[in-house]
Amino acid sequence: MTTFVVFDFEAILDKDNPLPEGADPDRVPAVSHLAIVSGATLAIVVEDAGIRVYPPRLLGGPSGGDEAAIVRDFVKRVGDKRPVLVSWNGRGFDLPLVLARAMRHGVVAPWLWNRDFEDRYRGQNHLDLQDAVSMRGAGRASRMASFACLCGFPGKVGVDGSDVEGLWAKGPEGREAVRRYNLADVASEAAILLRLLVCRGDITLHDYREGARALLAHVDGDERLAVLRPEIDREVFLLADAGKPEGEGQGEAPDADGEAPAHAFR
Repeated sequence: MTTFVVFDFEAILDKDNPLPEGADPDRVPAVSHLAIVSGATLAIVVEDAGIRVYPPRLLGGPSGGDEAAIVRDFVKRVGDKRPVLVSWNGRGFDLPLVLARAMRHGVVAPWLWNRDFEDRYRGQNHLDLQDAVSMRGAGRASRMASFACLCGFPGKVGVDGSDVEGLWAKGPEGREAVRRYNLADVASEAAILLRLLVCRGDITLHDYREGARALLAHVDGDERLAVLRPEIDREVFLLADAGKPEGEGQGEAPDADGEAPAHAFR
C-alpha cells in the first residue's frame, strides 16, 4: 500500500520580516519573507484492492487556521503517517516555505530535515510533479495549469498565485476565496498525479478511472470547488477513448481494464 498526500500552500509577504530595500517587486520573494495563510491536502491511497481518493481538506481546521496551526497540522499528519508527499514545485517553494515557517514558530519536525527530501534524483518521500514531467529539470518547466489541462482539468480558474496577497487583504470574503483557490489547486494536482500514475504503469487503467470518478465526486459534492465543475473535460479526464481501436478492423479489443491483450504485440 502506498499513501500519497498532495499538498499546497498559499503565502503573502511577512509584515514582520519585510523585503530588503531595492528588492525586485516582480520576483517571488525568498521564503524567509513570506507567511503562510492557507494550506490544503488531498490523500490518495493505492493498494492491491484498488484506489481510494479522499476529499481535499484545509490544514489548521475545517475553516483553515492561523499560520502556526497550519504548520503544526501539516507536520503532525506527515510525521504520524509518513506518506509520499506530492506537490507542484514543492521542492522549490512549498517545502522550503514550511521549513522556514517551522523555524519561525519553533515547530519540531525531524522528518522535514531528512536528507531524502534534499535528494532530487533518488529521494522517495516527495514526488514533485513539475520535476517529474520535466525529466528532473532537463526539460523546460511548465505551469501546473498547463499540465492540468492536458489531463482534462482546468488548473487555475479566475484566481492565480499573484492574486493571493490582494485577496487576503480584502478581509473575510477575500480570505475565503484564497482558501477555495488552495483547495482547487490540490484537486488539480491530484488529477495530474492520477494521470502520472497510470502513465508510469503504477496503476491500471481500471483503477485510474475509479480514482478519477472518486475525485470528480468530491468536486461535485463540495461547494468550495464549484468553480472547477463546468471547466472539467470529463471525457478527457476519464480517458474515455483509451484502449479503443483506432478504426473498424484496426487493432484488437481491449481487455476489461482497457488494455490491449499481450499477444497483440507479438
